[in-house]
Amino acid sequence: MNSPKRVFFSCSMSGGFGRLAQEELRKIPDIIEERGMAVISRHQTREKFLDSESQLTDRAIHDRDYGWLNEADLVIAEITNPSLGVGAEIADAANRGIPVLCVYKMEYEKQISAYIRGKAGVVCKAYSGHEELKDIIRAYSTHL
Repeated sequence: MNSPKRVFFSCSMSGGFGRLAQEELRKIPDIIEERGMAVISRHQTREKFLDSESQLTDRAIHDRDYGWLNEADLVIAEITNPSLGVGAEIADAANRGIPVLCVYKMEYEKQISAYIRGKAGVVCKAYSGHEELKDIIRAYSTHL
């Protein structure tokens, strides 16, 4: 029996949630797991996650996340809310040959980084709701 694909889920944490609320972000790991994949980085969708993150040094956060990234079979990044950290994780994954799916709310398409959308090894898809997001994740994960 094959083990489930390990997914590094990435989204804005301290950069704010001006475009997409954290409550909405919390639903995405569930969608990934419904596809039979294992989310190995779900910490940023827990309530009061910033309280526990504030107990860690910057180096500890980086090293933990980089370790998860290196364990991943693929990365799914929600990029509606801009984040330098998420951009770095996307670049690290793509440079290591880890497939990356970036998803974002359709109404913010013009604000999404052209650099990320144009990066080799990165697939970017806009969605309007969770049903469409489920379809995007299903289609992407089926072809890996």
